[in-house]
Amino acid sequence: MVSKNSCVAGPACEAEASQAGLKSWLKLLIGFALVWVCIFVFGSLSRYIPGADHMAEVIDERGLRATAIYYTDLEETYEGSEYIRHALESAPNED
Repeated sequence: MVSKNSCVAGPACEAEASQAGLKSWLKLLIGFALVWVCIFVFGSLSRYIPGADHMAEVIDERGLRATAIYYTDLEETYEGSEYIRHALESAPNED
C-alpha cells in the first residue's frame, strides 16, 4: 500500500522535501526565540519578586554559587542538617 504523501521522484518531490526542511528550520528558530524570551524577558522580571534583592545581597556577601545544589562547607548547612537529624532522632515513636 502506497501512502498518500509519498512521491517517486521529480520536482514535486523536491518541493515537498524543501518545504519540510523549511518547516523544520522555522520550528528550530521559534524554539530558540522562545528560549531567548524565557531567559531575557521572564528572567529580567524576576527582580520584582519580593525578597529577591535580599537574597541577591546574601549571595554576594557570602560568595555563594547560586546554582550549586548543596553546600557542604557552609556553617548554615551543617547547622541545618544537625537540626533535622536531632529533630528526627528525638521524635516520639508511634509504634
